[in-house]
Amino acid sequence: MTTISPTRVSMYDFLYQDTQPMVSLLADAAQLSLPQTRLAVGFGLQAIVSALLAYQQRYQGLSVSKKLFNRSAVKELRRYNSMNFTTIKVTSYHRHDVANAIFKDSTDVIKASEYIANKIDATTSQVQTLLTCLCVIVLRELAILADYSQLDNDEIDKWFALQPQFLSLERFAAIEPKITPADNKEYTISTKSTELELDSKELNVFNNKQLSSVPPPFDPYWYELTAFKPDNYKPVQDMQLATGHYLKAIGRSSDNLQQGGHNDLLIFAEMTAITLPHQRWLLQLAKISEIYLQRDRLRITSEPENPPKPPLVSLGLIGGNSESTPATTSEIPIEYDAPVPIWKNPIILIIILVIGSLSALATLKYQTQKSNGAIPATAEVLKQDLMEERQQQDVAIVMVDNGETDIKKAAKTE
Repeated sequence: MTTISPTRVSMYDFLYQDTQPMVSLLADAAQLSLPQTRLAVGFGLQAIVSALLAYQQRYQGLSVSKKLFNRSAVKELRRYNSMNFTTIKVTSYHRHDVANAIFKDSTDVIKASEYIANKIDATTSQVQTLLTCLCVIVLRELAILADYSQLDNDEIDKWFALQPQFLSLERFAAIEPKITPADNKEYTISTKSTELELDSKELNVFNNKQLSSVPPPFDPYWYELTAFKPDNYKPVQDMQLATGHYLKAIGRSSDNLQQGGHNDLLIFAEMTAITLPHQRWLLQLAKISEIYLQRDRLRITSEPENPPKPPLVSLGLIGGNSESTPATTSEIPIEYDAPVPIWKNPIILIIILVIGSLSALATLKYQTQKSNGAIPATAEVLKQDLMEERQQQDVAIVMVDNGETDIKKAAKTE
């Protein structure tokens, strides 16, 4: 039995880890230092995810799919498979349009930029550039996940309904991060300079790849800014799937590990304050998310000649029994002998050989007789047939006066 982290279906967690390789590119676009950019990306993703949840709460999954995931800007950006200066240039071209579509209006974008700028000691203009660029990247990444997971509108609604629990304070309290902006002086931003001053120990923290996958705690201020109401947005859970008896019956319980019948099934690992239904579409989404994160797709590099293939998820891994040995004889598939190819069948080869030999002999004999004069030319044959036809005699029956029948022959020539 294979377990997968519940955070693989968390938009906030996925996007935070997914965008880490392009932090330096965003820093260059917004004219920020690397430490400033790392902090700004965390706050910016919180604002964008909250705005997306509010958008879906107002318009539902159909509008999310058609008006956000299928925007022309997203389709154009999906043509690129790597992050570089060309990609960020296309992102910058569409950033204002996409940001205004996600947030209620441009006023919210400015308010969010001001709030983040105060947190990282930067200008509002710098943060607004980074935030709006992030809007395009976020929309593109979520559109890819929804597309290759084949989510319909109802499943998109359910996916969004699961997100508030990943942003709850209880969830981050259970993680107990060792370093937080509130209680560690290494995250204190110097007010004496516009540049962020970090000592060598803090730089080591930022370079720790393991810690970079854990996003900072969510700030409830973003719910207030985007007018999202998590209390009225409780996810609908399938209680039958949450019971241990049902999980054991379908082979998704640890009690079934020794039976060897469902060892390859994919299930969600337990996580405090997180409840996920074991549904096929959600497991498929989680696996595709994990594959994309392992590929490190947003690393800064030149565009590849051949685009990478979309990830494929085995249906047996999600909900079937992939054990090599069937449990009963009736489960053994019937195996039929493969038909012998025509070019390997000896009987057909012999028939083709005989027909070919006879045809060759007949052709050779005809050519020989023609060359010796035994076969007249075609024109000569037609001339002789015509002369014989003209020399044929016609027979006529004539009635005479005495009642006797006399047969006379009359030759007619033309």
